[in-house]
Amino acid sequence: MSIDFDPYYKYSNRSTIHYESKQHPRTPFPPRRFRLIPFIGIAILLLIYYVSPPQSLSLTEVPGTIDWSKFAYSQYATDSATLCNAIMVFEALERLGSKADRVLLFPEQWDLTVEGPKDRDSQLLNLARDQYNVKLHPIEILAVAGSSQPGTFDHPQESWDTSITKLLAFNLTFYDRVLHLDNDVTLFQHLDELFLLPPTPVAMPRAYWLPEHPHTLTSLLLLVTPSPAELTYLLTTLAHQRAASSSPAFLLSTVSQTTDMDLLNARFGASALVLPHRPYALLSGEFRQRDHSAYLGTASPATAPEVWDADVVRAEAKLVHFSDWPLPKPWIMWPWEGLAEMQPECARRADGADTGGCRERVIWKELYEEFRGRRKEVCRLLSVPAPEWRLLKKGIQKAQGETEERKEMSSSKDKAGKDRKIEAQEAEETKQEGNGSQDLEKT
Repeated sequence: MSIDFDPYYKYSNRSTIHYESKQHPRTPFPPRRFRLIPFIGIAILLLIYYVSPPQSLSLTEVPGTIDWSKFAYSQYATDSATLCNAIMVFEALERLGSKADRVLLFPEQWDLTVEGPKDRDSQLLNLARDQYNVKLHPIEILAVAGSSQPGTFDHPQESWDTSITKLLAFNLTFYDRVLHLDNDVTLFQHLDELFLLPPTPVAMPRAYWLPEHPHTLTSLLLLVTPSPAELTYLLTTLAHQRAASSSPAFLLSTVSQTTDMDLLNARFGASALVLPHRPYALLSGEFRQRDHSAYLGTASPATAPEVWDADVVRAEAKLVHFSDWPLPKPWIMWPWEGLAEMQPECARRADGADTGGCRERVIWKELYEEFRGRRKEVCRLLSVPAPEWRLLKKGIQKAQGETEERKEMSSSKDKAGKDRKIEAQEAEETKQEGNGSQDLEKT
């Protein structure tokens, strides 16, 4: 008996024979004209890959992976001027597309009831809540000397004492992470990516403008994991410093008060996650410097692998912090004499001729003008009139003189202490020699 070969048999095992429909036979290979399709598709994908610009991947771009309600930016206000500055930060975060919450710590003496057209504080609080989705939290203003009363437009808080109020960010325990920014800044980009850093109690940038203290951190940007225990520790440390401030040793020291930056460096200086100051901590005063090696991170400008470029630095920065002391902050107009004295110099040739390279001056002025323009637009406030430069410089010289006097007194005190220590050692040696002589005589 012979069995004819049937190509439509399909053997699944040795004992069973399956039959496939002869109306739809399976061909072992596709027709020749279809075999090139996969190769053509791969070639197209490779072409798209090499022609398209590279794209950076970010967790922030993956929808549904991050619960942004666990993170918040915090600001605090101690007077009417800093209230407007804080709202300008929130406006920038809204405009730049930040996804994290926003929290404003404001003096408990204020309220949301607008009592008239001149009640700017209440108007601005309502603006923050309604237009920029800010969560409002009344607080007691902290100060080095204890608590403090809020300032006004006519009598602002002009002391750094109340800057320790930012430490209350540690008390916002309903968030996993809080990012506090000083409000005398201009934001160029949001900073949401910082919330996704590895877990750490505190992250801060280096104060690159203090080369004599290369390990000092700056609190102009402060990323914290909220912890009431840490807040208690910091405030307890401050209380001890305040109690010691009446002692002669403290009065003779070169530091007359403890700031938030002092406290944070003492506590976290050796353990904080250090953020790069490029791009997170650019000072406006950098555009007035001749030597940019500290910002560029180079030991010697002459041998630096990177050349200073004002436009590149401005473009890479996430924010700029206004710091051009003794010129006033940007919400206060410049004294013209002070502007002429303090503005960035234009590049000059060896013979002193102007080369036309004034980009630093242009950028520096634009930063201030842009801040003042946004202040008028967001808060409906004009700039504070300029102080008299002569009186401002006189106060600066007085402060510098007092600092030098404290240093001299501290140095004299240290020298006197060393002299007393040497005298005590010599007296002890003389006493021991006398005792040894008496023992020999007795022998």
